[in-house]
Amino acid sequence: MKKTKWISVIFWGLLFSACNSSDEAVPINIPSEDDDVCCSQDDEKNISQILAGFKEVTGLSRQSTGDYTVKVYARTSNLQVGHNDLYFTVEKTESGRHVKDFTVSDLSPLMDMGTMKHSTPIANKFDQIENYPIYHTWVAPLMAGEWTLSFNYRIKDLTGTFTGGTITIDAIPSEQVWIKSFKWNDVTYFLTLAHPQDLKTGVNTLSAYISKKGDDGTLPYLPASETFTIDIYPTMPDMGNHTSPNNEPLTRKEDGSYQGLLNLTMTGVWDIHLNVKDATGNTVAGGEELSDLYWTISI
Repeated sequence: MKKTKWISVIFWGLLFSACNSSDEAVPINIPSEDDDVCCSQDDEKNISQILAGFKEVTGLSRQSTGDYTVKVYARTSNLQVGHNDLYFTVEKTESGRHVKDFTVSDLSPLMDMGTMKHSTPIANKFDQIENYPIYHTWVAPLMAGEWTLSFNYRIKDLTGTFTGGTITIDAIPSEQVWIKSFKWNDVTYFLTLAHPQDLKTGVNTLSAYISKKGDDGTLPYLPASETFTIDIYPTMPDMGNHTSPNNEPLTRKEDGSYQGLLNLTMTGVWDIHLNVKDATGNTVAGGEELSDLYWTISI
């Protein structure tokens, strides 16, 4: 008696099974909508590794639209005065899988002080991390307190703006200063020290940004288009203002940052005095050696 061919359908996950004339199950993977929209399992593992150690930003992360949730990560759950790296991802809310096709733009921080409102220095772009759906930018709040951070998004064909809830910006230790300002040609510029928490004894690559405040102080302060050079002169105020050798000026790089070398010979409090020069070499702010324009760090 001939065996009859048959097909069984098992609705378990997304797996169908077919049997041949020998009754042996052959798995057939049927793609779901999530497979088209979301990352593969291997990409999910790599994304988790990239974001490991970062925390979701309280009040900014987990904003939802339709079937999607935007998550925002930083070094700490509360941002702080000064430079903060931000990492944006989008998840399919139901499955928690990362969405491949999305972009973010137009980050806009704002502090409402009642009698006035003002913005703060930010990056002028979002950079994609290693071709994964993670976008990086930075923001540097000028002062502690309550801020809002809005941004635009595109998730597949869905576009909109998240105005964001109120987020808390923490103060940094009182003896430290990571943002300083100067005026040149009646325009206010801000010098933002990047990653000050990562500085250590020995020779460090020092990174910073120079931002320019526009006529409307409620709009973000974007990196200045002018090219400067920043001479640095580190001293230890608690040790008779002794300095250190082998420091190199900060010069502008292709990504818009300024980078140089800073040699910190011992632990303690350091003042990094700054001499900001224009493209022709003329000093526009600060000055040589013990200038009144400086960052203060502690290592």
